[in-house]
Amino acid sequence: MNRRALAGAGLALLTGLLAACGRGQRAAPRHDRPAVTRRPAPTSLLRFAHGGGVVRSYGADGLAPDDWHSADKLPAVRRVLGADLDQRLVYTIDPKGTVSALDLETRRVRQVEKGVVHAALGPDGALYMADTAGVVTQLARRVPLRFRSTLTAAPRTLYATASGTLLALPEHGAGMQVLSAEQPVGSVRLPAGPTAATFWGDLVAVAADSGVVLYDVNRKHPGPRAIPVRGHARAVLFSPSAHRLYVAEDDDRLLVLDRFTGERIDEVKLPGPAAGLRGDLYGGWLLVRPRDGDSTWVVDATTDRYVGAVATRWGGDLPAVVPPATLVIRHGDDIAGLDLTRPGFPELGRVAGGSDDVWMPIGWSPAPPPEAETSDSARAAEADSAAAEGPHAQLYLQVSSSRNPSWAKELAEKIQGAGLPASVLPPNAGDDVYRVVLGPYTTREAAEDAGKKVGMPSFIITVADSTAR
Repeated sequence: MNRRALAGAGLALLTGLLAACGRGQRAAPRHDRPAVTRRPAPTSLLRFAHGGGVVRSYGADGLAPDDWHSADKLPAVRRVLGADLDQRLVYTIDPKGTVSALDLETRRVRQVEKGVVHAALGPDGALYMADTAGVVTQLARRVPLRFRSTLTAAPRTLYATASGTLLALPEHGAGMQVLSAEQPVGSVRLPAGPTAATFWGDLVAVAADSGVVLYDVNRKHPGPRAIPVRGHARAVLFSPSAHRLYVAEDDDRLLVLDRFTGERIDEVKLPGPAAGLRGDLYGGWLLVRPRDGDSTWVVDATTDRYVGAVATRWGGDLPAVVPPATLVIRHGDDIAGLDLTRPGFPELGRVAGGSDDVWMPIGWSPAPPPEAETSDSARAAEADSAAAEGPHAQLYLQVSSSRNPSWAKELAEKIQGAGLPASVLPPNAGDDVYRVVLGPYTTREAAEDAGKKVGMPSFIITVADSTAR
């Protein structure tokens, strides 16, 4: 297990212990939800214009708009793929199959790839993209890697794992493909039905008529195992630590099972049969989609108790809970935020005319104005005046940024191996981002010329008294 996965396993264990003491759990992302590869507090709500445009941020309490908005316009959004918060990037795909990345720090938008039919974001921030021929490309820290194996059928769901494996469930029928960069494609016999995966992608659950079928990706001799339930399983969801498995049966019961033993931990009585389950970023709440009607049933996951219902239609993004306890729903042409901690779920705020747009809760908040003034976008805008900043001001071509110094160093070394002058700029005051750059360059023209040749998305920044290493 690599260090990234090991750290994640420790985090999952800690989360499980907290949940066992009656505190909140974190919820694993579902295939119809954007993935978030890191979940720090506080939390915001991002608004993506459905037809394309500027991305805006809203506060978790009251849905008040923040001062933050993207500097560039995104194309029309077919789906938000997720966020890699270590890199401070949010990935989207448009109706034409173009994947774009929004940099939360610089507020800039860059095009990642065209002709993408299917895409998924892994828990470690790696992006997986498949074209019309089923060829899969993994993009990890902006370094592309093409898989030897290809998709043999159109998938309805893709799950990416922390170990670099891609799991593809077919659009029609049963089974699952297992793909990786070096190994030939494998297949697993799984029944058809609604599915869920753990946050790290190491376990997949399928809701089948006779119970729940589990597939462990990391077993040396993999093979599905079954957890029988009394009624037909209609929906499944893992807790973020993956020690709990929620199963909605064909009647009005929501089972809480021990993922390892299959034993029943608890049972929640619902108003009727369920058709789907959804968790929040931190696992404090469960949202249940009824089999009939446009509404949402709310379950307090810390107490395993049904607490109320709200009339709203379901989509790939909403309803959603913005931590700590704001339920965001579509209400006619508007977006409304409801307080889950108070009886009747009173309204906290409303965004007029936001119903047609795409929304995403994210464990991130905009930097305060003093830090925003020292952002990469501000430095890029100052590049033309570099000569006026003194003899020590230098121009660089930034190709990546990371909060992990080891990752930044690794990428810089790979670029150096290709014969390019790569180095790592240490964080500025009040910042903890390590920037991978090329240069320095004596003129802006030289930097722009290098940017055309490097083959990676980049932009020019000005740095005074550089200490690149």
